[in-house]
Amino acid sequence: MATKSRKSITIALALTLASVVVYVCCYGADMSPTKYPISNIETPKRHNEKAFHIVIIGSGPTALGAAQRLHELRQQYSNTKVTILEQQDKPGGLASSERDEKGFLWDMGGHVVFSHYDYFDKTLDRAVAEWNQRVRAAYAFMMGSDGERRFISYPVQNNIEVMDKVDQQKCLAGLEEITSNPSKEKPANFDQWLLHNFGIGLCEVFMRKYNKKVWTVETNQMNAVWVGERVAVPDVNKLKAKIQAYDNGRRVEDSGWGPNRFFRFPKYNGTGAIWQGVANLLPQEWFQFRTRVTGVDLDSQQLFLVKGGDEYTTHALSYDKLISTEPLDIFVNMLVCKDDYLSQMKELVSGLVYSHTHVIGIGLLGQPPKTLSDKSWMYFPDSDSPFYRVTVFSNYSDDHVPKAGAYWSLMCEAAEPKEATNPKDWTEKNVVAATVKALITYGFITDEMVVSKYYRRLDHGYPVPHLKRESILNIVQPWLSAHSIYSRGRFGGWRYEVANQDHSFMQGVEIVDQILRGIPEETYPHPNFVNSRKNTGRFLNQPLEYEFVIAHYNEELDWLKPIANRSHVYHKGPDMQPPFAVSKWETLPNLGRESHTYLHHIIENYDNLKNITVFLQGHGPQSDGGFCFPQPMDFVTNALKKRFCRARGATEDWNGLHYTGNMPQDIKSGVLRKSNTTLSDVYAALFNASHPPSLPRCLKGCFSGTRDNIWKHPKSFYQKAMRYVDFHPNPEEGHFMERLWCVIVNE
Repeated sequence: MATKSRKSITIALALTLASVVVYVCCYGADMSPTKYPISNIETPKRHNEKAFHIVIIGSGPTALGAAQRLHELRQQYSNTKVTILEQQDKPGGLASSERDEKGFLWDMGGHVVFSHYDYFDKTLDRAVAEWNQRVRAAYAFMMGSDGERRFISYPVQNNIEVMDKVDQQKCLAGLEEITSNPSKEKPANFDQWLLHNFGIGLCEVFMRKYNKKVWTVETNQMNAVWVGERVAVPDVNKLKAKIQAYDNGRRVEDSGWGPNRFFRFPKYNGTGAIWQGVANLLPQEWFQFRTRVTGVDLDSQQLFLVKGGDEYTTHALSYDKLISTEPLDIFVNMLVCKDDYLSQMKELVSGLVYSHTHVIGIGLLGQPPKTLSDKSWMYFPDSDSPFYRVTVFSNYSDDHVPKAGAYWSLMCEAAEPKEATNPKDWTEKNVVAATVKALITYGFITDEMVVSKYYRRLDHGYPVPHLKRESILNIVQPWLSAHSIYSRGRFGGWRYEVANQDHSFMQGVEIVDQILRGIPEETYPHPNFVNSRKNTGRFLNQPLEYEFVIAHYNEELDWLKPIANRSHVYHKGPDMQPPFAVSKWETLPNLGRESHTYLHHIIENYDNLKNITVFLQGHGPQSDGGFCFPQPMDFVTNALKKRFCRARGATEDWNGLHYTGNMPQDIKSGVLRKSNTTLSDVYAALFNASHPPSLPRCLKGCFSGTRDNIWKHPKSFYQKAMRYVDFHPNPEEGHFMERLWCVIVNE
C-alpha cells in the first residue's frame, strides 16, 4: 500500500477513532460494570418507533452471547427485531460436536470450560443440566537429547526434573541467566518474550519447537501483545530442589494448575451440547439455519442470502446494526459499497495470518494403556508426528464412545500453514495415515485397536497473532463500526488472547451492551484486564447470590461436597491442592484462627461481596452435636429472615476469657497466646463505645451476613479488627472476635 494511501486512511478515520478514544478515557475512570452494576443504568425505551433490526451472522459462542443479551433486554427494547443467520443446520460453530457412523463423538478440537466471567458461568448452569468434573492432567510428550521419549507434566518449565540431564541442565542454565540478569527491554516479538521469560535453554528444548508447530510460523514473526505483560518466571531454587528429590527417587508433582486443576465437561453430547443448550434458551424464531450470507451492501445496509440448498435464488435482508462472527478476512471480501477505502480494507485483511486445523478422531477397542488412562491431553513438539495435541477424549465422558469400557478414543489436532509448502502432505488420506502411524510409533495404540477414523478440516483453525495484526485491526475495525458493523469472536475479532469460549461469548454480550446502551466493551479492547481477574459484572436482574467461606486447616471436607460449587475455602494447613473441585481454593498463612480468615475475606472482597456470605469452620457435623448448624443451607434461608447465627445469650467476662475451659492449659503449653488487652478494650476500639452488660454470641464462630449488614461498617473497621489476629496462629483475641461476630453482623 502506498504511503499516501495510508495517510489518507488515517485522516478519513479520525472522527471514527475519536469515539474509540472516548471509551478508552471512560475506562480509565473505573466505569466497569462490576463497580456500577448494569441494573442501575437507566435505559431509554423506544415507543411507536420503527423496528430496530439487529442481524447476527453465525451461531457460535459470540453470536449466542449477543442473542442472549438481546433476549434479556427485550422488554426495555421491545421494538428490537433479531435475526440469527447460520449456514449449518445447528448452532455452535467451531464449538459444535459430531457423532460418527460408529457411534464415537468428536469435538472440533480440544475444548474445555475455563471461565473468567460469572455471567458466562451462570448461563452455562442454565443451559446444561448434567456435568462431569474432571482433573486437568496435561503433559508434553517429547524426545530428549538422550533419544528417549518421556511425559513431562505441563507447564514444562515447572517440571524440568523429568528431562534427561543434558536438557535439564540446559534449561536450568537459561533460567539462572534470566533470573540473575532479567531483561529490561520490551520484547519486540514473541521470540524475544520467550527468551526474556524462559531463557535460551527452554526455548531450544521446547518453546520454539512447540509454538512453531501450533502457530505454523516462526516465533519471531509473532507479536508479544497477545501473551500479556507479565508471566511468572519459574523459581530456580524450587526447580533445583525438585531435581534433587527426583534424583533421590522422590517425585514432587507440580502440574501448575493449582486451584484450577478441575474442569467441567458436559456429560452428554460434547461441547456442542453447551451451545445447543444456550440456543434452546432463546426464541427459536430468531434462527435461520442453512442460510448463507453471500454479500453485504454497506450503502443500502442489506445482506444477500441463499437459503437451504437453493444456490440460485438470492434473498435480501435489511439491517440497522450487523454483528458478524465470520472470519474477518472472508467477511470484508463480501462487502460492496461506494466507499473509496473498501479496496484498501480488503488489501489489509489479506495480510491476516491463520492456520488450518485438521481434527483426526481415532476410535479404539478396549481401554487406554496405563500411560494414558490418567491424562486429559498431551502436547507434541517433535516433528515426527503431524499433530501438536492429542486429547484422551473418552476420559471426558462415557458418552464419547459407543459403549463405555469396551471402547476408548483419541482426538488429535494438526496445524497446517495458511500456505503449505507441500499441499500433498495435508490431504485427508495422508494426514490420517500419518496420525495413526505416529500413535503406533509412540506405543499408544496398535493397528488392531482402530475401529473408527474421523476427519474434519477447519479452514480457519487458529488466528495467528502475527507482527502486523494490531496495525490491521486498528484500521479495519473502526472502519467497520463506522458502517454499523461489529466484527467479533475468535476470527471476527482475530485476537487469540480473548478467543476462548468464555471470551467469545462475552464479546457478544458486550457488543450488544455497547450498541443498545452505550456501555463500553471490556473483553475485546482490553484482554489483559479481563484476563487478570474474575469478572463479576453484566448481570441485569441479579439473582440471589450466596457464598460459603470456609476456614480450613486439615479437617475432612466431604461434608462440603453438596455446596462445593459455592464454597471459597481458605486453607492454612499443609495441603496445597483441594481434595475435590470447589469454587475457589486459596492458601493463607496459619494466623489468627478463623477470625483472621473471615476478616481477610471481607477486606479483600469488600466491594464485591455476595448477597449473603456464610462463614464456617472446616470441621463438619460432629457426633456430639457440637457443630454450629444442622445444614449449611440453613444459614442462607435464615439470613433472609435476619437471623445470622445460632446465637446464645451470654454474660461475658469483659476482662478476659483465658480462665475458662481448657484455656489455662492451652496458655501454659503455648498453644494459645494470652492477650495483653481485654475483650472490653477490643470492643471499645472497634465500636467507639462502652460495652453492654452482655452479648449474644454465634456458636462455634459460624455465622452468615448479608452484604448490606457487613457494609454497615466501613472496610477500615475490619482492617482495624485484623490487627488483633494477624500475628499468631492462636491468639486469645481470636476468641474475642468469636464473641463479637453476632453484634457485628446483626442489625
